[in-house]
Amino acid sequence: MKKAIIIPIYLRFDQPEEIPHLVGLIFAKRAIKSLKILKDQNFTLILPVCFDTTGEARETALPEINRLLRQEIEGIQTGETVLFTSLHLQELREYLGCQNSDSISPLIDLKGYSRIRNTGLLLAQALSVDVVVFIDNDEVVEDPNYLDIACQSINKRWNGKIVNGKGGFYFNRDGTIFLPKQDAWWRFLWNKTKWMNQVWGEILSSPHSLLPSPMLLGGNLVLHRSLFQSIPFDPYIPRGEDTDYLINANQMGFCLLFDKRLRVKHLHPERTESFFQEELRGDIERFLYEREKTKGGLDINLDPYPGYFLKWSLYPKAALTSLLLSIDYLVKGEWKRAGECISNISLFFQKKSDVWPTYLKFKVNWEKVMGKIREEGMNEILKKCWI
Repeated sequence: MKKAIIIPIYLRFDQPEEIPHLVGLIFAKRAIKSLKILKDQNFTLILPVCFDTTGEARETALPEINRLLRQEIEGIQTGETVLFTSLHLQELREYLGCQNSDSISPLIDLKGYSRIRNTGLLLAQALSVDVVVFIDNDEVVEDPNYLDIACQSINKRWNGKIVNGKGGFYFNRDGTIFLPKQDAWWRFLWNKTKWMNQVWGEILSSPHSLLPSPMLLGGNLVLHRSLFQSIPFDPYIPRGEDTDYLINANQMGFCLLFDKRLRVKHLHPERTESFFQEELRGDIERFLYEREKTKGGLDINLDPYPGYFLKWSLYPKAALTSLLLSIDYLVKGEWKRAGECISNISLFFQKKSDVWPTYLKFKVNWEKVMGKIREEGMNEILKKCWI
C-alpha cells in the first residue's frame, strides 16, 4: 500500500527576506519534524505551498523555501518529497486544459481550503498513491503508530461496507480533546463549541473505536484512492470543506468513519478578534451553502453539528448574532468592524441555486482528469517539484 502525507502550507509575504520568519513556514517545519517519530517511514510527503505575494518576491521565494524545508525533510526516510508551489500551478492548469478539462483547470488552485486539498489529491494520483493522510501545518504528530492507525481498516469491510476514508481527533495544547468554552455574550445563539463538543462526547463514550460521525476534521483525514479518484472537495465552499466532503461522499455511497484512536495535536496560533469576526462571516456563508446543497434530503444524520446550523432557524440566528457582535464592537468604539458585521446579512441574498448540480458537474470532470492522470502521469510537472 503506497501512502502519502499531505501538508498544505500557506505563506504570505512581501519580501524574500521575510521568508525564514513566516509563521506558516515555522509551523510547517514543526509539523514535518514531528513526522520523524513515526515508526513507519515508508511514505511520500506532498507539500502544496500557496504564495500570497506577487512580483519579484514570488520568483525568488522557491529556492529559499526549498532550502528551509529540506533541513527538516532530510531526517525523514521518505521515498519521495514533492514541493508544489504557486510557481508550478500554471503548468498544471495547462496540462489539465490539454486533457479537455478547461472547466476544471480554473478551479484547481492553492488558495482556498478545498482547492489546495484538491491539488494535493491530483499530485497523489500522479504518484499512484493508495492512501493519503491530510495533516495541517499547525499540527504535530506525537504517536509513533499514527500512520499505522491511519491505514488500519482502510479499504476493509466494516458492518457490510467498505471503509473508503476516516477522520480523527485534534488534541489541544493541554492534551484535552474538548474545545474550550466560548463565553462571549454575543455567541449565545451561535455556540459552535457546544455542539462540536457534544459530537466529541458521543464518540468518546462509544465502546467502539470506529464509528459514524456527522463531522470530520480536515487536518486529520485519511482517504483511499477509490474515494478521492471519484470525490473531490467542493471548490465552491468557503470553509468547512472537511464535513462537506463527508456529506458529498456519503451521498455517492461511500463510507467515511471516525476513528477515535487517530489523533494529532493542534497548535494553532492565538485567536484574535478579527479571527472570530472572519470566522462568523465564513460560517454563515458555508452553512447557507450547505443548507442549499442538502435541501434534497440526506442519507446521513448531521445532528447535533453541523445539523444545528442547517435548519430554517439559521437565518434569524445568523442575523441576530451578527447584530450582537456589531453592538459589541460599537461599545468598544470599533465602528468599521461593527458595520462589517451588519453586512453579513447581505449573504442571505446571494444566489446559491443549483449548488448540488454544480458540484456534480465538477465531480464528473474530476473523474475524467483522475483517469487521465492515472494513465499518463504528470512526470514533466513532478520532476520540477522533487526536493
